[in-house]
Amino acid sequence: MLATPMLAACDAGGLLGTSKADGPLDCSKYQESTPSAGAPLLLVLLDVTDNSAATAQRVATRVQPYLDTALKDGAYIRLVASGGTAMTYSDCFHGDRMFQIKRNNNRREEKDRVAAAKALGTEIDHVVQTERVSAKGSATGLLAGINDELNTVRSTPDVKVTDVTVLVWSDLLGTGQDSDCLNVDGKKASASIAEALVKRCFETQQITTVGNDKVRFLGVNEGAADRPQQDLARYLKGELCRRISSDCS
Repeated sequence: MLATPMLAACDAGGLLGTSKADGPLDCSKYQESTPSAGAPLLLVLLDVTDNSAATAQRVATRVQPYLDTALKDGAYIRLVASGGTAMTYSDCFHGDRMFQIKRNNNRREEKDRVAAAKALGTEIDHVVQTERVSAKGSATGLLAGINDELNTVRSTPDVKVTDVTVLVWSDLLGTGQDSDCLNVDGKKASASIAEALVKRCFETQQITTVGNDKVRFLGVNEGAADRPQQDLARYLKGELCRRISSDCS
C-alpha cells in the first residue's frame, strides 16, 4: 500500500480528512455499502513525468472535483500510476469499495464531503510525489490497460459497476522508445503527424477503444512544454479522443 502523509487532527470528534498520528489514511471512513443497483466507477490514470510538489498539487487540484462528485453520488475509485516503468496501485483507491459521504443534515454532509475530498486529494498528491520517474516512457501503457483495469474491478466479488469515467493525467509527450506509438521524439507539431501516431496505436492494438465509457484527459498543456510541444499534445489528445471513446474530452 502506498504510504500517505500525516494529516493533522482538527476537532474533538475528528474531522473527516484526518488520520492517526503516524499511520496511513483510513479510507474506510469514506466508504459505504454499495446499493443493489450498483455504483459508477472512477478510474484515475496518472502518467507521472514530474513528481515535484508543485505538479503533485496541480494533479490533486484537477482531480478534486471528480472526487467530490464521487463522494456525493457514490462511486468506486481505482487509481493506477506510472512514472514510465511498472504500474503503481494504491490500496486506498483499489476499486473494491464504494466511496460516499451521506449525512442526515445536508449542510453537514456538504461540509464533510468537502473535507473528505480534500483528504483523498492528499493521497493523490502523495502518490505523485513518491512515484519514481523514468527518463523514458509515455501514457501508452496506462491507456492500453484501461479495459484490463475495468475488467478487474467488474470481476471483483460483490462489485457492480454501472457507468465508467476514466481520468487520464498526462502531457501526452512520450519519449525514448521507438516501438512506443506515442513516442514523439523528433516529431513535428502537426495534425497529420498526430493522426499518424494515434492511428498506429490502434492499428497495432497498443491502445484499444473503451466504447461508450467516458474518458477525460487532464494535464495536457499544463506543464512546462514549449509551444510546438503544446500544439502536438493538443493534436494527440484530439486524435486519441476521436478513437478511444464516444464520450471523450
